[in-house]
Amino acid sequence: MFVSNSTKSFGRAALAGVVLWAAAGLTHANTNAFYVPSFRGEAGSTAAGWDFFTVGVGAPGNAPDLAGSTATTARLTQLQADAFVVGSGNIYNQPSVSSFVINYTAGARIDTVILQTRTVGAELDYSSVALTYAGGSLAGTRTELDRAPFVGQGPGSIVSSAWTWNLSGVDTSDLTISFKADGPSLSFDSATLDVKTLPEPGTWALLILGLAAGGLALRRSR
Repeated sequence: MFVSNSTKSFGRAALAGVVLWAAAGLTHANTNAFYVPSFRGEAGSTAAGWDFFTVGVGAPGNAPDLAGSTATTARLTQLQADAFVVGSGNIYNQPSVSSFVINYTAGARIDTVILQTRTVGAELDYSSVALTYAGGSLAGTRTELDRAPFVGQGPGSIVSSAWTWNLSGVDTSDLTISFKADGPSLSFDSATLDVKTLPEPGTWALLILGLAAGGLALRRSR
C-alpha cells in the first residue's frame, strides 16, 4: 500500500503567479480518487507511485517517490523542453504541449497493467495513451475516476483517470506507456502504475505438485 502525502506544499518562486495557477486545487492530492487494484500486494505484482516530481524534462526521469513503491526501476519522463517542476512538485508546461513516457521492466511475463493519472488545467489527449512492447502495441481502456472544476484559477478541470491493459496473450516483460497533453498549460499532478505478472512455468509446476501432495495426504488421513 502506498503511503501518500496528505497535501502538496506550495513553495514560493519568482514566477509566483504561474506557480499558483499550476498548483491550484492540489489540496485534493490526498483524495485524488485513485483506487487500489485487487492484485496490488499479491505475489508477482509490483506498484509505483509518483506524487512530487523532481525532473521536468528528459533523463534521468522521475523514480517513484511514494513510500510502498515496489516497481522502483520504473521511470516517468516528460519530453517537451518547455516544461518545468513548480513548487507543488507538479510538472507544468504553460506554452507548449507536454509529452510523457513511462518505462518499466517487470522481470517476468506481464499479465495486467493499470495506469492512473491526475492532471490540473489542460487534460491529457486520451487518444494518445498507448502501451507498447517489443513487437506491438495496445490501446488502453480509460475510466474517468474523478472530475472537479478548476475554480477561480484558470480554464480546465482537475481530472483523475485510469487505464487498464490485458497482456495475458502477449509474451513480454517490458512495457512503455506514452501519452501527451491535449494542449498547453497542463499541470501533471500524480500517477500510479500497477503491474501483475504471470507465474513462471516452474512456479505452476510446483503449485500443481503441492496441490497433488495435499490431496494425497488428505485421502490417506481418511
